[in-house]
Amino acid sequence: MTRTTLNLMSCLVLLTASAAFAEETDELVEKVAVRNRLFSTEGRFELGGNVGFSILSRLTEHYNLNLSVAWNVKDWFGLELRGGYALSRHTSLADQIQSDFFSNTTITKANDAADLWTMTGHGVIGARFQPFYGKINLMSELPIHFQFYIWVGGGVTALSRESLVLCADRPACTEYLRDSDGDGDADRVGVSPFVTQTKVSPLVSVALGFRFFLPFTGHSVKIEVRDWSYLDSFTINADRVTSQGGTDSPNAGVTNLVQFDLGYAFIF
Repeated sequence: MTRTTLNLMSCLVLLTASAAFAEETDELVEKVAVRNRLFSTEGRFELGGNVGFSILSRLTEHYNLNLSVAWNVKDWFGLELRGGYALSRHTSLADQIQSDFFSNTTITKANDAADLWTMTGHGVIGARFQPFYGKINLMSELPIHFQFYIWVGGGVTALSRESLVLCADRPACTEYLRDSDGDGDADRVGVSPFVTQTKVSPLVSVALGFRFFLPFTGHSVKIEVRDWSYLDSFTINADRVTSQGGTDSPNAGVTNLVQFDLGYAFIF
């Protein structure tokens, strides 16, 4: 995981620790209220949905839509299956690189950029460790009960990729990058003629989050920071004219997609 991912997850841990410390300073009646959980999850199933937004977008940005089903084996442990689809696109930085590089005809060999693969359909199964239970008093009459959890799992994802530097049909790419309104930016209308690829890759996901129990039995909302990790690959030393030749980079590494998730789950 990247340093940014670790920093964001550390903030969630510190928030949990602060809430736990505040609970210890409460009176006995507060401790009893926390001990007597608002809603026990042990032995219960849940159905939910999540929407995720990219936190730090460099060359791609994702909007992730997930549905989930989970079984809470214990109050502190659960198993969850997630499946969904990510809506993705190039960022404005990637679009600018694509336009600027295409206009430079002096370069005959090109290395494509890393971290251009974008998630589409995906599914993961994971373990959710939720041992910390607490309560926040927003107002004296409105205590909010919550769980802090750690989620670890893996699965598979379908990926797609649009090159920033390779296009075998230069007239088509010229038309695709045409500035039709004179504002200096390419309009990018239609299907991109730049070289595209698809593949299926293993997927690893790690998350830190909070579940907040609503006063209505069985309803809860979740907020989390989630990292999706999958294998990267890109071409180096390819011929720009034919988009042929070249080799896969030996140092492609792993792409980390960090997202902020908002979710809902019904426990029954």
